[in-house]
Amino acid sequence: MQRMAAADAASYWMSVRIPNDQFLLYCFATPSISIDGCARRLLARARHVDDLCLRVHDVPATADRPYWVSAEPDPDQVRVDTTTRTWSSCLDSVAGLIGEPLVPSRAAWRLHLFGPVTDLPVGDDESVTGVVVVLQISHALGDGRRASQIARDLFTAPYDECERGGLGVPGPVRDGGTLALGALRFPGEFVTTIRRGIRVARAGGQSNPGKPGYPLTALNRNPGPRRLLRVVVLDRERLAASGSPVTVSVLVAISQALPRYLGDGCTRLGVELTVGRSENAQARNNFRNVSVDLHLEVDDRHERARLIRGEIDAARAADADPARVAQRRVSDATPAILARWGIRAFDLDTRPETVTGVTVVSSVNRGAADIDLDGAEILFTTGFPALSPAQGLTHGVHGIGDRIAVSVTTSPEVMPDVDRYVDLLRAGFDTPRR
Repeated sequence: MQRMAAADAASYWMSVRIPNDQFLLYCFATPSISIDGCARRLLARARHVDDLCLRVHDVPATADRPYWVSAEPDPDQVRVDTTTRTWSSCLDSVAGLIGEPLVPSRAAWRLHLFGPVTDLPVGDDESVTGVVVVLQISHALGDGRRASQIARDLFTAPYDECERGGLGVPGPVRDGGTLALGALRFPGEFVTTIRRGIRVARAGGQSNPGKPGYPLTALNRNPGPRRLLRVVVLDRERLAASGSPVTVSVLVAISQALPRYLGDGCTRLGVELTVGRSENAQARNNFRNVSVDLHLEVDDRHERARLIRGEIDAARAADADPARVAQRRVSDATPAILARWGIRAFDLDTRPETVTGVTVVSSVNRGAADIDLDGAEILFTTGFPALSPAQGLTHGVHGIGDRIAVSVTTSPEVMPDVDRYVDLLRAGFDTPRR
């Protein structure tokens, strides 16, 4: 058993209120064996991946943070749909999966295989037929970078049958043991939280106050239960033509598409960008969300890109601010019962006056294009950041090898004309070369 880090426990508890499963989608060419055969091999591979042999154990009465416990991958965690479908229809099916969140205390991940899928986009208006594999995984099990590594481990693991062994600890014994440990920890954690909180209060005036929030737009409302997914696949060279990093190039394109979609009155827009931390941490979720201004006041694309890149660099540097570090240490020490109470008490129904960004952008490089599905080459990969009551539009930026996929996640209630926005976003990628 392994006790969850504070950040991972917070992600797990929040998933009950705002589902936050990650959906890592990988498109492959046609494999050399049947899709059912691929599914059987993937299940066997999963038994070799330590992170896929875990589930959550809840401590009674929230006396402590949850624990990760061993769990043998179950055949029901790998699901196959052999219906012939188009890429658009496949995205509709994945959108339906978002409405079926995991229960990590039963299974922390699930794998979905679709094939054959026609019209898979591979850039430059080309399309092929292949197979789509979607890893649905609890956010508590890892952030975007860690989940991507888990997926890579899955596709590269051997597919021989293995026995992990061990009978495990009986449920009543585990409940009693973790409850007792939590009760013993509580006094020390409570005192530590108070001490660290006092230090944060004293240092509060020395920290960066942060930038003001952005006015709400038509996108910043409750999206309801349904989802719409779209994906634009690009060659890395096309995005690199401007001379900016991939994430910056995508943000510039968003800075052009959003005001055109929203119409007159958009004079100041920003995004909420997920930024990975470089420091080593025990937490599987080692990132934070930062506000990045899109600098609509600047017309020149290259100057706008320079300013956006400066904002990202400044946000990364600010993470080392002593006051921010002290605040994280308070969260790390907070007793589980108080941390969960705070999440339960968080008001999701009242619309905020401002937002950190009018949309969320998550960007992850998933490495070299050296993985395959039983002989089928990887074509591209993408993902769909979760929506929230105040965020009805999110973007994913995912690269593997020379292909970058930019995803759009929204809902019919927020963006019924999503294809109009996607067309505007595509136009934003038509960057003149330097």
